Amino acid sequence: MKESRFGLKKFVSWYRNLSLKGKIVLLVYLAGVLPVGVILVISLLEMQERSKGQQLYALNQGFNQMCQVVEDKMTRIHNISTLLAVNETINLNLTLGDGEISIAQQLANFESINSYTYGMEMAFESGNILFYIDESFPVVNSYSGRYRSIAQAEKMDWYALLESNNGRPTWVSFQEDIYDKSHSFVAVTRKLWDRDDYSRDVGVLAVLMERQALEEMLIGSVQQQIIYLETAKGQILASNVEEEELSSVFPEKESRRAGDREFGEISINHVNYLARRQLIGDTDTYLVSMVPRSVMDEQLLEMNMGMGFLYLMVCVIVWIAFVPIIRSVTGRMRLLQNQMIQTQDGIIRKLEMNESNGDEIGQLILHYNEMVDKVEELMREQYVLGQEKAGAELKALQSQINPHFLYNTLDMINWMAQKNEIDNIYSIVQAMSRFYRLTLSKGKDIVTIGDEVKMCDAYMEIQKRRYKGRIGYQAEVEEEIMECLIPKITLQPFLENAVIHGINEKEEARGMVILNGWMEDGRITLSVTDDGVGMRAQEREPEGHGSHYGMTNISERLKLFFQEEIPVQVESSPGVGTCIIINIPVRKNCK
Repeated sequence: MKESRFGLKKFVSWYRNLSLKGKIVLLVYLAGVLPVGVILVISLLEMQERSKGQQLYALNQGFNQMCQVVEDKMTRIHNISTLLAVNETINLNLTLGDGEISIAQQLANFESINSYTYGMEMAFESGNILFYIDESFPVVNSYSGRYRSIAQAEKMDWYALLESNNGRPTWVSFQEDIYDKSHSFVAVTRKLWDRDDYSRDVGVLAVLMERQALEEMLIGSVQQQIIYLETAKGQILASNVEEEELSSVFPEKESRRAGDREFGEISINHVNYLARRQLIGDTDTYLVSMVPRSVMDEQLLEMNMGMGFLYLMVCVIVWIAFVPIIRSVTGRMRLLQNQMIQTQDGIIRKLEMNESNGDEIGQLILHYNEMVDKVEELMREQYVLGQEKAGAELKALQSQINPHFLYNTLDMINWMAQKNEIDNIYSIVQAMSRFYRLTLSKGKDIVTIGDEVKMCDAYMEIQKRRYKGRIGYQAEVEEEIMECLIPKITLQPFLENAVIHGINEKEEARGMVILNGWMEDGRITLSVTDDGVGMRAQEREPEGHGSHYGMTNISERLKLFFQEEIPVQVESSPGVGTCIIINIPVRKNCK
């Protein structure tokens, strides 16, 4: 009693500490999968019993139909032998001795018998009809024909069976050992008696049917079904398997079933069979059918496997149907739990919530999000107060650049207009349109590096037109940094200084400007390189005027955006060129 209480308490404790997901899975198993499995097992046992009955019924029905077909065929052959045995002409002609009738008359009588016999063969679709008679008759031919020597018959195995049956109609396995070894027959044989003295036989009649024709009727309804036709003495007349295979399962004479109304179980050589043996009419022959029990069990096993697979599919479907429900409950609970843990570390973030989830968990998430909104509102008020000043300074610094670029561009267009360069003016206006469309950026002050590169491309298109192809331009920026953020109009002033104060001051005013960008050690490096006149050491300090116009401005804007010092590095050699480099942290737009 104490042990049962201890076990119950242990189970209750285990259940209380079980995760919510585990409890739901346990509920699904106990309320759904387990009852369905019990019902399936009960149903399967009942279906097995019904299936066994249906299998036996199908076997018996097939056996009865086959038995009827075989009986009809053998009865027709038996009837032929009876008609021939009672025919007066045949009996009279065989009983006449030497000298009682002329040879010519005998030949005529035998021709009449032959015609009658041939008609019987055609009418009843039998094989051959043979007469074994005394050699003294002129029609006897020991090598061919319908009339054979009785002495020849006495040497055959089937003749001994006929003798043991006292000359009555006897079914035998028949083969012409001398004349035709290629065909096997089944025959009903009987002695022909002298009507004046029934103790004396005058010959033997054999009505033949090809064994193959009989075996074609022995069609099994299941796999590995053995069917054969045997005499009362155990001689096999026909079978649907080879003789060698049949001999390995052929039951001993004492274990053969005399006559069955349905299939029953027997054991032969430690192998279980379902067997049935039925007498064929009045022929003294039996039709036997045996089916290995394992074949029937395999069919039941296939049914069991099919039902088991169906049950497995049902379990899978049930599980698939419940997975979204389980995830809906446990997933939201886990998210809420993790977020509340992060709140302790100062990470306050709302949880996404589907408006249709209005259950208790949804209400908890809703109230949590409302609490986060109130906390964020208080934090925003403090943050906005500190950022308003920085934002105003950033816009003021940025506004210093656009008028400067616009002045230079309009001055260039004016100069081209004086030269009447219509095509160049058209291209420059198009490029300037693209530049300002990107510059406006729907009012945004922060753009992606990809958009900044496009603005630089538009600017350099204007410069290449202005200097008639003497200035080359190439942009080599890694794709992985294109989506990172940067204050707009950061790189364009570097390109402008490279063209105006670098290449344009060369004697031939020809050169190349290269814009590079790559990711290294978790930060982004951007550089503008030219092969212009270069600078002396005292010219490299960015003082915000002269050749360094806008460099101090850019440094201040970068500092305001990234909240850290972003120095503008200048590497230059007189007569070689200049390289402007900035190194900034990775910032991406969080949508």
